[in-house]
Amino acid sequence: MDCETHKGWVRAFHRALEPHAMGGAYVNFMDGDDQDRVRVNYRGNHARLVAVKRRYDPRNLFRLNHDIAP
Repeated sequence: MDCETHKGWVRAFHRALEPHAMGGAYVNFMDGDDQDRVRVNYRGNHARLVAVKRRYDPRNLFRLNHDIAP
């Protein structure tokens, strides 16, 4: 199986569980592929965090945790 197959399975599983979830997420496990979820989890801080990321890490050196896209 390729990565896209695995990602699709995980996303489908997440969608199936979402109605039973309390909301929010542990930010260290967010995936940069799902920027809508990242915005929701950071709430009002997302825009400020993106601005900080763009200013201090414009070349995306610190990209291990993919949640804040430059």
